[in-house]
Amino acid sequence: MNIEETKEAIRVMQAFVDGKDIEVLGPVKKWEPVNCPRWGWGDTQYRIKPTAKLRPWTVDEVPLGAWMRTMGYNHNKRRTLICGTYDESTRSLWLAECEHSIDNGKTWLPCGVMEESK
Repeated sequence: MNIEETKEAIRVMQAFVDGKDIEVLGPVKKWEPVNCPRWGWGDTQYRIKPTAKLRPWTVDEVPLGAWMRTMGYNHNKRRTLICGTYDESTRSLWLAECEHSIDNGKTWLPCGVMEESK
């Protein structure tokens, strides 16, 4: 192992000690959970299980024409149409306080995108 590989191994093993979920790359090249890793770094790959995180939309991801409502209000009366992409702070506010619908109010989703992170 070189220095960078060693640093990554230490990071993964420390995460395991801290109680985080660890995955091993299985024989069919699919990440699988591992409860008791044997730490065979020479022939086995390990990683910290990625977690999903909701982030605000980028300018290109804003669903123009979708309905938006503020969470916590009377939802039958307070809906607005998304007609612009606005700035980053507005989109962050939407993520924290609003939800949107692209099917005319049948289902409501967060105003953001779920993405995996380490």
